[in-house]
Amino acid sequence: MVRYRARPDLARAAVLMAQVLKPEMRARIERAALRCFADRGFAGTSMAEIAAAAGTAPANVYRYVASKEELLAAVVPADLPARHDRLLDARVAALAGQAADQGAADELLEFWSAQPLAVVVLLDRAEGTPFEGYPAAFVRRLVAHVERSLDDPPSPLQREMLDLVFDNTRRAIARILRTATERDHVRELVVAFWSYQLPGLDGLLAHLRDRAEGRPPAQL
Repeated sequence: MVRYRARPDLARAAVLMAQVLKPEMRARIERAALRCFADRGFAGTSMAEIAAAAGTAPANVYRYVASKEELLAAVVPADLPARHDRLLDARVAALAGQAADQGAADELLEFWSAQPLAVVVLLDRAEGTPFEGYPAAFVRRLVAHVERSLDDPPSPLQREMLDLVFDNTRRAIARILRTATERDHVRELVVAFWSYQLPGLDGLLAHLRDRAEGRPPAQL
């Protein structure tokens, strides 16, 4: 009877084929990770939860990435804060009449629409990440813009109010970006939010100027 022996080269080829990493699986894992980070925060998300969201086993996730930190770096670019700050500053300058660029609003809106969940992590789910200080820095940045537009620095009480207003702005933007289902949905919600927010900010600035000049506040 003739016996057939397995060829070692074919056996090795079969093993290598089984270990081939598929780009579509990597992309699925990254999408699942970003969704989990945006919903539960980086610190509150486990690799097992990411695997479940991606529809695969935890062991398979580790074939593609070594750690949760590696996944974060893949889905939230390190330069995201600097790019966001640049667009935010341009938008505020346009609102203040310091720049004639009317496209600043569209550029910031497009930035948010193109990567909503990454911006959510940056603005509201940054605990335990290299971006941990960004939410507070975002608020300070907007407060500083207001301070530069005033003749006199705000009082401690007014500064507290500004912190509250802009922290609520941060949370509102993050919620819109986290819950919107597609780009057009993001744009519609953000535009509606701006239609409410901008008149409110104008009223707030008028209030601060009135108080600085000694005029009584408007009655509730």
